[in-house]
Amino acid sequence: MNDPDLISPRRPGISARYALSIALLLGAGIPRILAAFFLPNEEGDPYSYLQAIEIMRASIAGGTFTLSELFGFWLPLYQFICALISVVVGHPLYVAKVLSALCGTGVCILVFVISMHLTANRMLSLLAFGLIALNPIHIMYSAFSMSDVPHACLLLGSLYFVIRDRWVLAASLVAMGGLMRAESWLLIAVLPALQFFLHRRVSVVAFLVALSAPLLWIYISWSATGNALEYFNVRYDYIQELLSENPGLAYFSLSHVLTDLRTLFYSGGPAVMIACFILGPLLVKRAGHPTNHRSSESSGVVATASYFFSCLGFLLFAYFTKNQPAIFARYCLVLFALGLPILAWILLATRAWSRSWSRGLSVLLVALCLWQFVFQLRDGVFFINNVSQKRLVAKYLKDKLLGRSSVKVFCDDDTVKVLAGLPADRFVTSSNSPRDSNLFLEYLKKNRVEYFVYEKRERSSAVSLFQDLGEEKTDDLFQLVATTNIDIRLYRTVF
Repeated sequence: MNDPDLISPRRPGISARYALSIALLLGAGIPRILAAFFLPNEEGDPYSYLQAIEIMRASIAGGTFTLSELFGFWLPLYQFICALISVVVGHPLYVAKVLSALCGTGVCILVFVISMHLTANRMLSLLAFGLIALNPIHIMYSAFSMSDVPHACLLLGSLYFVIRDRWVLAASLVAMGGLMRAESWLLIAVLPALQFFLHRRVSVVAFLVALSAPLLWIYISWSATGNALEYFNVRYDYIQELLSENPGLAYFSLSHVLTDLRTLFYSGGPAVMIACFILGPLLVKRAGHPTNHRSSESSGVVATASYFFSCLGFLLFAYFTKNQPAIFARYCLVLFALGLPILAWILLATRAWSRSWSRGLSVLLVALCLWQFVFQLRDGVFFINNVSQKRLVAKYLKDKLLGRSSVKVFCDDDTVKVLAGLPADRFVTSSNSPRDSNLFLEYLKKNRVEYFVYEKRERSSAVSLFQDLGEEKTDDLFQLVATTNIDIRLYRTVF
């Protein structure tokens, strides 16, 4: 495969290429690094990842680490890398967030490089780069300690090496992705099929390299539990528990499906989705031209489309088989990144249409990109406002409890706990508390809980046992000391 200059088809001078590369790195990297340091994690999964990182870090530092400790609900590569780095530099929270931010920057650069290969058009490639580099949701999730963005970076890197006809390197990144998220396992079959379609040959070495990821994970599962398939049992038990607690997720209602599909288009990008589904007929039409069928451009488009539809197919299959009861925005970020080079190619390819059709489609796709940006910017502002309100509660707790080691706080909100900067043993949560109101009060007294953070959330003892607190009613047990505009209230116990 001929490999054109991936920065510019006109081969600009070295200084110009360096200047462009630096501009791209700064444009994508600065907002993500700043967000990593100044935005706290989203509630939920990021803190579960962080807990796993801290456990691994402690065992590595203590010299007791074994391979079986990698087993858990999450595939382990991201957490393991963060644990290794934080053993040396400390600060596992910031290590995890900065690593994700750097991977998010890498995703943006790879979008530009792949778009250049598909279009040989710098302006369209810069457009694709700008759409993801300035995308509010992608910036936010690049700042969280989760594997979604690092996994997307590995997939984009693998696609880049496929386009470069470096199949073993592509398979190596697929294997790394397969130890980070299960979505990459489908590419173990896609890679050899794609190589055979493009080049009428299959690299056995590349296939075995990619296959090593699930084989290693099966071995880790067996080493840790004695059951090679225990990971699938853990996932099944989690899904069943989730469905039992949320019966509405157990079946497909029209509103539920529409909400999840809206999330898919919201995060994956409506313009990207439209472009990817226009791609099929265009490729079929171009297949009739022998001079184009084996060209570097056409091979790159086919490879990019294969990665995009493999990820989309995996997500939809998991969703409609209830192995993934809901579609979250972060699951679709990889689709957005893989689809942007296709969007750039579509904008170029449709120039051969009549002027009215080409102009109309371009206007529609650009308008949809602007619509996506505006709505995601609104949601980003909403998230930042939530964080600012939680900072108020956290600051109050820090000011009142700093130096008082015997006093504890009941709090289910991980963000408030982290922002307060108090040791983890200063907090008690619903996870270990009784569900009877009298026993719950005894539980608070026994643990010397002086402050009580009330937030309406599922599986919260505070909500299920003391609903009146959510209406700002107090009695002889709780005294309201702080409130926010996001339904979080702080009480002081008076028993």
